Amino acid sequence: MGVVVPPYCRALDGRLYRVVRSSRMVSTDRVRFALRAQAINSESPDFELAREVDASLIRDKIANHHVIPTPETTFESLWQQMRVDLDSRAGR
Repeated sequence: MGVVVPPYCRALDGRLYRVVRSSRMVSTDRVRFALRAQAINSESPDFELAREVDASLIRDKIANHHVIPTPETTFESLWQQMRVDLDSRAGR
């Protein structure tokens, strides 16, 4: 079972963030997946992590019967990194 990206999260310092997912084509062969933490009731700046995926590489993996990451897997990976980063920022 995978990790679920929640709509909200609380950092170790108690700050509450709204978590927003987005994906878009950035060129004819690249997709950008982004996860943004938007501070709620705080002056903290937004925090964003992103990953770009090469569509031609994905097509090549499909043609060669390799396992490819799903968009959900990509967001879950970004979420796990975001939790670590937000908590480390809270400790400052």
